[in-house]
Amino acid sequence: MKYSMAFFILGILAGMIVMHSFQGKELEKLYWQKENLKVELYETREQMKKIQEQHKSLLPAVIKEIKLEIDMEENSFVEPALRRHIYDLVKEVLGQEVLALPYPLLFNLLNERIVEMDNKRFRLKVEAIILGETLVYYLKVKKMATEELP
Repeated sequence: MKYSMAFFILGILAGMIVMHSFQGKELEKLYWQKENLKVELYETREQMKKIQEQHKSLLPAVIKEIKLEIDMEENSFVEPALRRHIYDLVKEVLGQEVLALPYPLLFNLLNERIVEMDNKRFRLKVEAIILGETLVYYLKVKKMATEELP
């Protein structure tokens, strides 16, 4: 019985050695294929990042933000309601392509415009415009007398 058990164990070991010699080469081949695929995946991801960066740079610039720099002539406080009202006048240019917007339109949108709020009238004068992804208006605002007509 001891001999049969020993032969059985020897048979199992011999079988494992034979299987390992055949399958070991295949496992090693699969391992190296996996490592090569990891490298290819890394290279492909890096190429994809570069392509996405180039794509972003090719997209036309759009207006993402509007800033209003308001200077009151009498050095008085700029009312938040006035700032909000002026912003409402120009907010439609948000999302527009920077190069597609005509500069005279942006200038004439607010220049010499009269804004009425709460029985008060204000005349807007555009001093400068900076056009880019952030559109900046430099405005001088003059409070008008209620009797003064445009």
